[in-house]
Amino acid sequence: MLINHEVALVTGAGRGIGKASAEKLAENGARVILADIDETTLAEAEREFLEKGYEVKTLQMNVADFPSIPGKVAEAKALFGAIDILVNIAGITASRPIEEITEEGWDRMMDIDLKSMFFITQNVFSIMKEQGHGKLVHMSSLAALRGGRSSDASYAIAKAGVLNLSKCFALSGAQFGVRSNAICPGNILTPMGKTLSWSQKDPKTYIPLGRYGKAEDIANAVLFYASDMSDYITGDYMNISGGLYM
Repeated sequence: MLINHEVALVTGAGRGIGKASAEKLAENGARVILADIDETTLAEAEREFLEKGYEVKTLQMNVADFPSIPGKVAEAKALFGAIDILVNIAGITASRPIEEITEEGWDRMMDIDLKSMFFITQNVFSIMKEQGHGKLVHMSSLAALRGGRSSDASYAIAKAGVLNLSKCFALSGAQFGVRSNAICPGNILTPMGKTLSWSQKDPKTYIPLGRYGKAEDIANAVLFYASDMSDYITGDYMNISGGLYM
């Protein structure tokens, strides 16, 4: 067990990378709060995890409902009495030419993929400061490092903001024992990834390691940043792209 009974709040935990990350933490000893907007996928994930003997609870949460965030974070803390780990995964993507991005689409992307992460983290950060410890893990993207290609520019810009968000909390949190790091997944075959154009290509033709990533590949990095193995790392990011970006 790499995590000793600590409490992890995982957003976007109903499917894909969020679900895989929540399971990886649970199987390594964490008590996990599964947060998601979709109550159906949330209930299914809870059922699966409980059948495996994991200690989990659920929290229905719309990350873009900003007035509700303080209450939802307080509710999450009340479930197990603490929040030791926050994994920010809930997000959306889009694929459209740069000249076709609308103000409405831009605002929705920023609200869900960047603004929500900041205010959720801000509220959890206050809890972690009082506890004197905590691990913050934020899901960015390969697009943050090289710009939008298969995803659109608003997504790439939001995810670049996530990298800086992570560094800001790392700087503010270091004196309180709070570490903050980010993960930049490449082309990962999740339900969301399968909606993008790259998923129709042969990965052997352009990814050095010759395959698309799996949700578990990212979950392993989440476990690393959430565990004691990363205690001397903060303000960093991990590029997980099979060599697509070097």
